[in-house]
Amino acid sequence: MFTPFDRSCKELLDLSPKRHSRSCYRSALHHLEMAERLLEIDSAMAAFRGLTAEEEAASGFMHCLKERGYQNAEKLKPRDHVHKNAIAPFLDCLGLFFAETIAAHIKQPALMLQGEGEDRRLMLGLLINVNGQDQWAHPIPPLNFTVTTDAMRLSFRRQMEFLADHRGATSISAYIKDQANTRNRLLYAGPDGYPHKVELNPDYLATRTVRVMALVRAYLLVQPYKEHLTFVQDSLDAFLAMLGELKEHDLHENV
Repeated sequence: MFTPFDRSCKELLDLSPKRHSRSCYRSALHHLEMAERLLEIDSAMAAFRGLTAEEEAASGFMHCLKERGYQNAEKLKPRDHVHKNAIAPFLDCLGLFFAETIAAHIKQPALMLQGEGEDRRLMLGLLINVNGQDQWAHPIPPLNFTVTTDAMRLSFRRQMEFLADHRGATSISAYIKDQANTRNRLLYAGPDGYPHKVELNPDYLATRTVRVMALVRAYLLVQPYKEHLTFVQDSLDAFLAMLGELKEHDLHENV
């Protein structure tokens, strides 16, 4: 279920400070393991465990931002199902943004582990050409940069609209609310019956694992640094604006 790189990230997670955020991540990984055991005997509970794993990882990242004292982090709601289910789609939007920008100009951007012992860190690697030779550059801290257009921070609205349309939703808000309601459809009876047997896609748990590990990596890129990383702050504000929690902001309306 986990790749060798995943297992290395899990080991680094275990070495991080014992805080609420880390406990959430470890709970997420436990739920994934239990989901795999339940898959053949109780598919509904396996699906529920998988969703809970994703939500716990999302809660862990929200707690991390609160613990690090990011501005507006107090507006995050780690127990709210809408907030928890909004994290993964928002990361997908950031992934679309990077695919359109950094990946188009820098060869093979990658995440890699560097250092030993207490100095071991998850780093962003950028393969750049220096004097005719390809060399890896590692910005430290890895997310301490900003991106603007028309002198304004990005809202990632275009990526949100693309994601919603690609997944058959009328808006990103509608998509997130539908995802948040998935757990109810797994647990409770409705007009057509109750969920005694749930047919899961073959890649259901693999998808949940990928999402959880993406959030583990996000945590490992943020948690070790006391300073507030500019791109993280900008992304947090865009996330809150997407949810309507940051009503007055300086984000670009269309980009």
